[in-house]
Amino acid sequence: MNKNIFTKIIKNEISAYKIAETYNHLAFLDIYPLKIGHTLVIPKKENIEKIFSLTKNEFLSIMSFTRKVAIGIEKIIPCNRIGIFVLGFEIPHAHIHLIPMDKESDGDFSKKRIDLSEKYFKILSKKIKKSIEIEK
Repeated sequence: MNKNIFTKIIKNEISAYKIAETYNHLAFLDIYPLKIGHTLVIPKKENIEKIFSLTKNEFLSIMSFTRKVAIGIEKIIPCNRIGIFVLGFEIPHAHIHLIPMDKESDGDFSKKRIDLSEKYFKILSKKIKKSIEIEK
């Protein structure tokens, strides 16, 4: 089976700017963000392409994890709110986008993405990671 990029990140075959992790979930910064702090939250369970294909308990668990991550992001990134988006067309693995937003158009996925340096991503991921309260 061909591994998608999220499976490779889960298995540490490629690096990511991880900000939170549990046995079942992983959150990391999107390397092509719409806004600074744009984060992806994924289940570690493989072969789940759609968020609603998760069992009820898996869905509730990832949403609880996502809430904790969003609260942590909001502590570091000034914004009016954290937007939550579930699209999943680009990668066949269930995932949630968390985007710091000041206006509705900040969630427009057709917009040009922000280009950030590796150094900036490292600093940002460390700051956000420290602000997230996750039980392992």
